[in-house]
Amino acid sequence: MGAEPWYLAPQSYSVYWPVLGGFALLALLIWAVVVWFLTRRPEEGLDAPMPPQAVTRLRQRALGRIDEIEKAVAAGEMPARRGHHELSRTVRGFVAEVSGLEADTMTAADLRRKGPARLAEVIESYYPRQFGVDESERPSIGAGASAARDVVGGW
Repeated sequence: MGAEPWYLAPQSYSVYWPVLGGFALLALLIWAVVVWFLTRRPEEGLDAPMPPQAVTRLRQRALGRIDEIEKAVAAGEMPARRGHHELSRTVRGFVAEVSGLEADTMTAADLRRKGPARLAEVIESYYPRQFGVDESERPSIGAGASAARDVVGGW
């Protein structure tokens, strides 16, 4: 037998593997930045304001709907509970269309934090009449409709 070693001598690493690993990490970093920029929400407040004519038209439509609701409840065609629900929906929809604030899907707490104070007060005043144990009474619709007119008319 010869004096040949029975093991292999250590091999040196090629420079290509660390460079390839560095490029892979750089590619992952670039991919993460691209995904982050593509999925960001657009900045708020960059939308163009609604033309005054459109706001006036939406206001008239909302005020007309408030009148219809009040008359339907007063005539007994609609329960007062549903009337308050419709008032809330009308006011929330008007604010959402005019301002872009997602008032139609916001809770009362969200409205207090992000919305105008008067809107939050009006919506909160409807809650006991909409979701209370007892059916609200017909005379209560007058105060609710008046508050809705104040919010819509003052917008």
